[in-house]
Amino acid sequence: MPRDTSVRRDQILDAALGVFGRYGYRLTSMDLLAQASAMSRPALYQHFGGKEDIFRTVGNRLVDQMIRTAERAAEAEGSTVDRLFGVLTVKLELSAGTLDANARKELFAESAALGDATGTTGNLSAALRARLITVVAAVLDSAAADLDLLGDALTAQDTATLLVDALTGLAQEPEPLDVLSTRLRHLIDLTVRGLSAGASA
Repeated sequence: MPRDTSVRRDQILDAALGVFGRYGYRLTSMDLLAQASAMSRPALYQHFGGKEDIFRTVGNRLVDQMIRTAERAAEAEGSTVDRLFGVLTVKLELSAGTLDANARKELFAESAALGDATGTTGNLSAALRARLITVVAAVLDSAAADLDLLGDALTAQDTATLLVDALTGLAQEPEPLDVLSTRLRHLIDLTVRGLSAGASA
């Protein structure tokens, strides 16, 4: 794909995130998407097959970006608690973060509704959850020597699933982001301490 085409597609997807976040999937039209992208409808169709194509591409791109951020946090210097906090903050900021995060949250909600109704778009939340669990499990595996993740104890995958699902509940609380971040840190700290105590027992 020529660089100019790739750059233009990225610009369209950036604009489309805001449009879908503001209007939702059903009320968004190709006219609105073209206007936000500062181009004509025919020009928009040169890059994408239609609204659903744009929506799906925006969603997949968003999940990819969030997972790349999580992977960087997983590979950063610091304790297991610090690395897990960095990974899971990606999802917390989606659920309780900025105005941009609210647009992303709308996109995830629309994706779930469309996936349930048509079976064609897929559920971005489920995709993000599965990939985030994989990243969290990798952090736990890398610290397995210090944690009780062997034998009959919880596996890294089990523990990662519990942390990601617990965060989903935590993020639904009507509290400011800084309060939720503190609670997430406590959740991770308690989990790692518990696993560390099991390892040293």
